[in-house]
Amino acid sequence: MSILKKLLYILIFVGTVSCNSCDKSDGTANKKDEAISNAPDGKYSAIFGGGPFYSGGMEVINDLKSSGFSTVIVWTIHINEDGSMKYNDTPIINADGDYIGDPEWKSRLEQLTVAPTSVDRIELGIGAWEAKSWQVIKDLIATEGTGPETKLYKAIQKLIDITGATAINYDDEVTYDVASTVDFTLMLADMGLKVGLCPYTKTEYWKSVYEQVEAKKPGTIDRVYLQCYAGGALNKPEEWNQHFGNLKVSYGLWCRNGENCQNGDNPVAIGKKISKEKANIDGGFIWLYDDIQKCKAFGKSSSYAKAINENL
Repeated sequence: MSILKKLLYILIFVGTVSCNSCDKSDGTANKKDEAISNAPDGKYSAIFGGGPFYSGGMEVINDLKSSGFSTVIVWTIHINEDGSMKYNDTPIINADGDYIGDPEWKSRLEQLTVAPTSVDRIELGIGAWEAKSWQVIKDLIATEGTGPETKLYKAIQKLIDITGATAINYDDEVTYDVASTVDFTLMLADMGLKVGLCPYTKTEYWKSVYEQVEAKKPGTIDRVYLQCYAGGALNKPEEWNQHFGNLKVSYGLWCRNGENCQNGDNPVAIGKKISKEKANIDGGFIWLYDDIQKCKAFGKSSSYAKAINENL
């Protein structure tokens, strides 16, 4: 063999070995990094999201599908006195119960749970800090009840048809009326829906709602998303678990956010916090997808999902 050929073989061999761990332009080299990290059996990881879940197009849908999050919480619905509804600031249901939002929203959301995907549950959030929705729910129930012909029932049914949600997420941070919340939950149970509670304070309210619903429609409330950030920063999952039967709460954390993305936790910090609480929780969730998009330099959605899934 000539010296030239020997040199050629050496160069080929060295190049092959050194590239076994490199990133190729087609993205096929690092299969471990590409693989979706799923939550362990019996556990779940969830992500709340606002505007991007409506206006972000298929780019956002595809990102969620490949993220590793098992639950997507579409946040938030505002309910008006006439029964009309908005998704954040966008009108989507009119007073007659008709859908008036983006005609493509349904087709996009339908793709969330179509394989291949990590998403197996869509929840629809109702309420927010200073939102009047739960007072409106109370007033509508007092006026019309909760039957299939009521504005509330028909509007919720329309939203379920559009979003494909199988659960409603309760973010009541204002009204805290046990009786109307129980009535509303029993209505949702009759519609075949599950319910996730999302508390940060007012323990007795959430405990009473859970106990009364559980006594009449056991299993309807199947998740509790405990806010452990902002106003709930001092919440401890172990202390809240005693109020919800056999359920363990989901540990909620805020991704990097704020001015220059200096607030909140990056995926590494979130992973450590989840690991510390894994014996006390059924899952973990991230607030808020909008901030993940804004602060991409600190972690993608898949990085946050992996931080939860691999530490539960």
